This record gives sequence, structure tokens and C-alpha cells, in this order.
Amino acid sequence: MRRPPRTRLLLWHASAALPVLGAAAAFYGPALARTGGAWPAPLDDVYIHFGFARAAALGHPFSWIPGNGYSSGGTSLTYPLVLAPGYLLGFRGAWLGLFAALLACAALLDLCRSLRLLLEPRGPGAASSRWVGWVAPLFVVAVPLLDWSWFSGMEVALLGALLGRALVAVRRAELAPPPRRPAEQLRAGLLAALLVATRPEAIALAAPLAVAVAHAAGSRSAAAALARASLPTALLLGAQAAANRAFTGEWGAAGAVRKLILSNPYPAPLEKAVEVIKNLAALRVQALESALGGPSWAYLLPLLGVVAALDRRSRRLAVPLLLGAYGSLLLVALNATARYQNLRYAAPALAMLLVAAALGTEALARRGRLAAGVAAALALAALAAPSPWFARQIDHFARSSANIAGQHVEVARRLAARAPRPRRVLLGDAGAIPYLSGIPAIDGLGLGGYRGMPFARASVHGVPAVVELIERLDAAERPDVFALYPSWWGGLADVFGRRVDAVKIEDNVMCAADEKVIYEADWSALAPPGERRAEAVDEVDIADLIDERAHGYGFPSPRGGWVVGAVLRDGAGGAPRFDAGRLIPEGREQSFAIGAVAGGPAVLALRTDGGGPIALGVAVGGAGDEARVEVPERPADRWSEIRVPLRDVAPGDLVRIRSIQGTFRSFHVWLLRP
Repeated sequence: MRRPPRTRLLLWHASAALPVLGAAAAFYGPALARTGGAWPAPLDDVYIHFGFARAAALGHPFSWIPGNGYSSGGTSLTYPLVLAPGYLLGFRGAWLGLFAALLACAALLDLCRSLRLLLEPRGPGAASSRWVGWVAPLFVVAVPLLDWSWFSGMEVALLGALLGRALVAVRRAELAPPPRRPAEQLRAGLLAALLVATRPEAIALAAPLAVAVAHAAGSRSAAAALARASLPTALLLGAQAAANRAFTGEWGAAGAVRKLILSNPYPAPLEKAVEVIKNLAALRVQALESALGGPSWAYLLPLLGVVAALDRRSRRLAVPLLLGAYGSLLLVALNATARYQNLRYAAPALAMLLVAAALGTEALARRGRLAAGVAAALALAALAAPSPWFARQIDHFARSSANIAGQHVEVARRLAARAPRPRRVLLGDAGAIPYLSGIPAIDGLGLGGYRGMPFARASVHGVPAVVELIERLDAAERPDVFALYPSWWGGLADVFGRRVDAVKIEDNVMCAADEKVIYEADWSALAPPGERRAEAVDEVDIADLIDERAHGYGFPSPRGGWVVGAVLRDGAGGAPRFDAGRLIPEGREQSFAIGAVAGGPAVLALRTDGGGPIALGVAVGGAGDEARVEVPERPADRWSEIRVPLRDVAPGDLVRIRSIQGTFRSFHVWLLRP
């Protein structure tokens, strides 16, 4: 790739800076006015990245809050590490957002530079396509929906810079002489791995890019080229999965556990498929149609991408870009939150489409003057079509920033001002509150991670399962305040909290609810951690996911095993005591394996709550006969216990409890010696 004359290069950089910095000013200016001068962040997730960045700067990489331990909940491995120097340089509090904004502008200019290199005229037709490199920056900022994400403070702009550099590396691997080709192939593989480390759905691009590198191996080994281009990504994913497993007990990241539709154990496969289809429909209409100018114009960018895919010189980049764009949308459709937060999950796909369209414009313009005129007309129409959305997206950016400042930032300020200072706050996937208040936190949704405990999976199973994990904590470690949306946390906020303050916003377009409430905690209904029944030799605390995992517990899924919780008196005159359990529908069963206990006769004690008569079938071992147990009506104000004598049990025996009549509300199981 030849270096252009210095004067022309300076002029190009100036012309690239104008649209990028102009777009930045257009978004940040109104948002600053709405936030009263505080640096705007239109998503609370921005502050989650800031929390990870602060922890990294303080020597705790891959941790949300120092002291909480490893967290797999950061959606980007690289972005907090790139932000961390800003924190060390003095960009603290909300002003780390200014560093993120400077980084975003630099990243977008770097993407423009990469596009210039990719569109550099060479060979026949160079004269008629030289203009495409000069308009390349317009492709970067032409779609207002994408600009919203570029300047949001999230990792999307960094992804854009890495996208450009990865494509340049693939092009260089294609053009390099044979002796240098292996090094360029490895460079392309490393940059593809960084793409995946920045946004996981970029795997949809990394894989076809590796194939493109192998296809361009020429006289070198295609298999070796494929290994160099794909092995860095494979090693990254393997190392990440191994770290997740070692520190959290899950192979997948907390975000996947919490957000993927497939992780929900309750819906049937058809119901999950319907949700994925709904996401795909919303992404198609809103991100690939409306955001690109409406149905009459939205086909232009993909059409230019197809032109690039048909061109011999650009197809090794264009085909992976198109596959990556639509493949990433398919992956994003598995995310239960794909339709929300201003479609930010569609941003990588839009970026890939725009780059493919730029390549297609150059490929068409290279065909001669007439083709160059057609290319210019198509590019002009494609870039102009989304422009009516600029005003709406800029306004939405400003209003969203005002929402975050008015609710999350304000809650952080009020918590920081409380006396005595809170020990620890319980919240749900909220970044600004712990970051700006400086108060340690537990994320009840599990994305922040806490000492390897499965909060992410527990939050999917139900709020009472989250409470079960809190019950495992020492009293001094449990949160003493909550900052929660009441509608999200029924059974926790209203049962274990006393409302002391609230922040309500108007014109809400981004927060999960208008009002976030501050509660003082009262955990008196929880058992002391490690409490054991005196005569029990084994027990399974149903809906405590750690206990369930230890006993190989199985519940009927889908459409069964729903988690419920209650606070009832422990006996006729006992104190109120919390327990969580699962609903076992009629005709379905739960099962668990007996732990390391001595063999012999035992009594199975089953805790349940009030309700009408039910009948259970209990069997021990693979070939054991099922004993029918009739359970009479039980009082509603206290815990009840069902006792089932067992002739003989041994370690590892599988106990199956089937609901023969009615729904069994199963909360706790003890194995007692008679």
C-alpha cells in the first residue's frame, strides 16, 4: 500500500476530522445542556465499563469492584483496559466519560484511516475511484442510530477501530510477498481475536475473515494460514471459558447466562424460538430498515456490499463483512434485551454493512466513468437516506443522558451522603451507583460478579434464588441498603427492605422504570450462614443453586420448577423464616443425589408451605419402588413438614419425588436418621 503525498494526506486527515468531530459535537452538545454540564452517558452500562476500568487501574483487572473477585459480566474484555489509563491520568468520576469521548473520536478517525487504506486506488480504474477514499469518513457517521452508539461511551467505537485494522491486516496478508505472508496472517488473526474480545458477537466476522486469509494464502499452505488467522481467537475463547469455569463455575460469561434466551429454563423450545423471531423482526425493521432510511432506501447499503462481494479485488473482505453483519444479528437475536437500549446491540452489524458498502462503492467506481457516476449516485442516496433521523437520535441521546444523570447518578449522590455510610448496596445491573458513590455493591443480576457465586443464573431462575445466595453471606457482608426498581424485585425489596428514599424522573426514555427506590435492609428472616439441622445427615436447600449443584438436583423443565419464596413461621410458635423452593407440577418430578452419608435406614423430611391436599411418589435408587405419600391440607401461616421413611439409603442414591396429585411446593429436603 503506497503512501500518498504528505500535503494530500494532511488534507485528507482534516477532511476526515470534520464529519467525525462535527457528529461528536452534535451529540454531546445538547446532552451536556440536558445534564447541566455533567459529562453525558446515555446508558448506565457505560458506568459498568468505568467500574471495570477503575478496578483494572487499581490492580484488579476483570473485576467490577475491587474485593468482589473475578467477574465474567463485562461484555468487553478490552475496553476497560483501554479506559484504565484515563483513570490513572486523572479522569475520575463521570469525567472518565470525557476520556471515553476522546477515545471514541480517535477510534473513529482511525477507522476512517483504515478505510482510506482499503479504498486506496490501485491497478486499472484507479483514476475513476480515487474520490471514494475522500468520502470514506461520511460512511462512518452517516447512520444516526450507529452514531448514537459510537459516542455513547460504550465499546462500539473501539470495535470500529479494530474492525478497520483487522480488515487492513487481511488485505496486507493477501498482498504480502510469500516470505512476509505468515507474519501478516498472524497479525490478522490477532486483530480478529481483539475484535471478539471487544464484542463477543464479532465471532461472526472473525471466522469468515480467517477463511479469507486462508483463501489468499497463494503459494503458502492454506491450512497453516487458517491456523494463524483463527488460532488466536480460539485460544482467547478457550482461555476465557476456562477462567469463567475456574472462578465462577460456569463455562459461559455472566452476560450470556443472564441475557441469552436459551439460558431461561422455563419456556419451551417453541416459546424461545418465538422470542428469537421477535428479536429478529425488530432488528430487521428498526436497525436494517428504518435506521437506514426506510424501506425505499434501506436496500442501498446492502446492495453496495453485494457489489463488493462480486468484485474479485474486494470480495475477500466484503463476503466476511456481509456474513459478519447478518451473522452477528442472528447471535444478537438470542439476547433477551436485543430490542432495547436504542438497539445498541445492532451497532456492530451496521458498522460492517457501512464498510462493505464503501468497498462496493470503490469497486463500482473502478469500472470507468459511467460506473463511477452510478457509484456516486448510489453512495449519495445511501448516505443521505438516514439523515432525517439525526434530529431524533440526537434528541434521544440527550434525553437518555438526562435520564441516567437524573436517576442513577442522583441515587449515587444520595447514597454517598447517607450517614452512617452504607456498608454495601444491593442493586440490579446498575453501574453509576457503585462507581460514583464509592460504596461496595452486590449486583443481584450477577453481571458484576461476587466471589464466584452464581448470582447471574440465580436471577434467571427467580428473585428468591438470589435471596438464597445472600443467605449464604455472613451478616456483616450482606447489603444493608438496596437501590432497586420495585417492579423488578418483588419478593425481595418489599419483604426484606424498608423504603427510605426514592428518585423519580420525568420523560423516561432509557431507565427500566421511572422510579428507583432506596431501601434499608432487614435480613432477620434469613438463617445464619452455615446453619444445619441437628439430626440431619444430609440436606438440599431447594432453589439454592450452589446446594442444588452439589447434589445433582434436577427439576422439571421446561414449564416446571419455577422458583418461589416465602417467609413463614417455623412451627406453631416459631420466628418467621425465609425459604425458597420450586413448584413441581402434577405428573412431574424433582430428583437429587444423596451425599456422602453412611448407608442404612433414614427419614426424608420435606418442607412445604400451606395448601390443599396433595399426593407424592417417592423412590430411591434406579430400580426402587415408588412409595405413595398422601399429604393433607396444611395451614397457610407456617412451614409444614412431610416425613417419608426410607428402608435403606446409600451415598449417591438418586432420590426422585414425583407430584402425583396437585402441585408440590418443594422448599427444603433433609435426610434424617430415625
